[in-house]
Amino acid sequence: MSDALPHPDSEDFDALGLNAVHRALYSFLFRRRAHPPTMLEIRRFASDTLGEQNQIDRRVRKLRDWFQIDVVRDGDESRYQLTGWNARKVSPGADQISGRVRAEVLAPGRCAMCGKTPLGDGVKLVVDHKVPQNWGGGNEVENLQPLCEECNGGKQDRFSSFDGYGDKIRQAISYEEPHRRIGELLIAFDGEWVPSDLLGMVASAQQYQEDWQKRTRELRKLGWQIDIRKEATDIRVRTYYRASEWHLLPEENIAGAIRRIEKREKRERQERERSVDSSK
Repeated sequence: MSDALPHPDSEDFDALGLNAVHRALYSFLFRRRAHPPTMLEIRRFASDTLGEQNQIDRRVRKLRDWFQIDVVRDGDESRYQLTGWNARKVSPGADQISGRVRAEVLAPGRCAMCGKTPLGDGVKLVVDHKVPQNWGGGNEVENLQPLCEECNGGKQDRFSSFDGYGDKIRQAISYEEPHRRIGELLIAFDGEWVPSDLLGMVASAQQYQEDWQKRTRELRKLGWQIDIRKEATDIRVRTYYRASEWHLLPEENIAGAIRRIEKREKRERQERERSVDSSK
């Protein structure tokens, strides 16, 4: 693969598997490299060329999974300049989802988030990466799930707001222990609130953690202060976590260290109870 940007009609671009809308937006940015467009111009192009289109901002962000699109200030305007491949680009044609895997993932026939089905609710299901690819998620079946287009778009919009932490999220995901993945993510946010869906996703990145909330609370055994906050919306109650106080994680197995602390605390509690009983 050449490091040069692919022509919109090239086989290199075809191999990325992007849809017609993404191809049209890329083509527009490709032609306007010398005079980058504003988002208003991009939306106007999409409306004039493709008809009424929703979530154009999100679709441009999707292109950033493969391409470097810089936001350049021009007076009071922001222009979107296509400059090259994303630094973490995947070679065209490599690591694509096969038809067999796609069929396996979509086989349940319902959205993993809202439960809607194509037959009952008229939704279209797509294959979603539980851990986004730009955070290190792969195409293995365990990292894929069926989502309707609405839930998929909402998830992408929500998680894209954390792209500023992308490198640290990738680092947290790389650890084998769930306690360490959780702890490193909380450290990366430096005392800021972390939404439970992001924390749960990182906790289960390498193996599913049914009770990742317990793993999070167990960090308190290491002297961490873990705070929990709930926010009620019109649709659901969202939960957030933060580490308002933390310490370096032990190099040894964290789960083992926590179990030893719990056993010591149990012995000390039993000794205190025996001491009280003997003094009666």
